[in-house]
Amino acid sequence: MDGVAAAWVGEKSLDEILTIRDIAARLKLAERTVNAMLSDRELPGFKVRGQWRVHRVHFQRWLHLVGVGRSPELATTEIMALAEDEPPAIAPEASPIHASILPSTGEGADASRGEPERGVPGPGPVQLLSERVSQGDLHRRFIEALGSAVVHHTAMDRKPLELDLTPPLPSRARVYLFNATRPPGGRPTGEHKVQLIMPGQRRGERGQFDQGGGRSVLLAGYAAEEDVFILWDAGLYADFAWSRNVQVKAETIVEAAAGRIARQERRLRPADGEPTTEILLACPAPMLPEAIQLRQDLTRARLAGL
Repeated sequence: MDGVAAAWVGEKSLDEILTIRDIAARLKLAERTVNAMLSDRELPGFKVRGQWRVHRVHFQRWLHLVGVGRSPELATTEIMALAEDEPPAIAPEASPIHASILPSTGEGADASRGEPERGVPGPGPVQLLSERVSQGDLHRRFIEALGSAVVHHTAMDRKPLELDLTPPLPSRARVYLFNATRPPGGRPTGEHKVQLIMPGQRRGERGQFDQGGGRSVLLAGYAAEEDVFILWDAGLYADFAWSRNVQVKAETIVEAAAGRIARQERRLRPADGEPTTEILLACPAPMLPEAIQLRQDLTRARLAGL
């Protein structure tokens, strides 16, 4: 163990362990959003008697990596991989733009908790994080939006979600549902995105949707703050890299939040095929059944060459 690591271990105290409440206050997010991020490995944490905790030094590293453009998922993966091999070292010094949201210590800490220092800008890229919900809550909200059209569904925490529905919705559906967020780094602030990671898929592996069992596949996102669902054309994503980003414009989300089904065209340029135009849909939760019907119609029209 080198001198820095030894010093870290020697000075370790409860002040260096953060709770969900601490993280939520510093990122200005709801506690349930932080809990979902930890569950989805978008923050580096560990559990003590079923409660999430985060090493302060890991949180500082995470802020540094996210601030220089890493996605929350990749930042967490890097931090946790290092943590498996050695004790956490001292984190890179946080830039002033992040200093206002780091845990306060020493005299005056209570007074300054969560408040930016005078003359220091706000939390920069971190303020672009948006609300997230757990996978089980995603599925629950999707099912609730469909209401009485749902005849049967698989367990809420199982991914993908499989549904048996009443006409005119597809009788058997398989739903890949993701949080649609506007995270720091990587995307313009005018876009939300989902990250395609399949159950069991590892970094470097290609991913595919399960097309078996005669079920219609839906690729969906959910913007929790706006209570808006997004439906992409799943057939245009037959094979994809680990953690592929799929986007939707913020203006499309806003239009849907106003109470209508919004359409957006995206030009896709697959590496091994001809460019094609995707039509994606976004809708408020009460209009999800209608949007799914329209999604099916648009996909059929594309396949028919119309």
